[in-house]
Amino acid sequence: MKIHRICIIGPSSSGKSTLAKKLGQQLNYSVLHMDKIAHIPNTDWQRCPIEETVRKHDEFVKQSNWIIEGNYTKMIPQRFARADMVIFHKFNRFGCLWRYICRTLCNDKNRAGRLEGGIERLKWSMIKYILFDAPKRNKKYEKLLCEYSHLVVVCVRSFKDVEKLVNEIS
Repeated sequence: MKIHRICIIGPSSSGKSTLAKKLGQQLNYSVLHMDKIAHIPNTDWQRCPIEETVRKHDEFVKQSNWIIEGNYTKMIPQRFARADMVIFHKFNRFGCLWRYICRTLCNDKNRAGRLEGGIERLKWSMIKYILFDAPKRNKKYEKLLCEYSHLVVVCVRSFKDVEKLVNEIS
């Protein structure tokens, strides 16, 4: 089965953007990082109007081949309806927190999925989100996935799983 449209979902700082970039290069597919269309460039992660984000998202999903990484639950139904595969990152929240801390301290200007001109800094709201809010959303995503029986769903729990998947997809 040829995979034409891939969604990557999961908690913040689990490597969704990095995986999307790698697969996009490998498969020569367009990649959409949801954070980049949901936030205004050159701000401290200020949100765009939701209508604008939905419009950009819905236009992108019309393409024949793509990879979209990020959650944004409001737009998941449109995405899942068109997708062939969902890669669900189910990483340990403490590992995600560690990656978040490292990425804010390193402030890598070339990080996949980075908001143009965005400031990478530690925020208590993100720490709370990673530790307490994101794990609760897994059940919501699992329930949503059950509504789309055509999807190939792959759960990855470690970077070793991710590398294995990348090799299989290529």
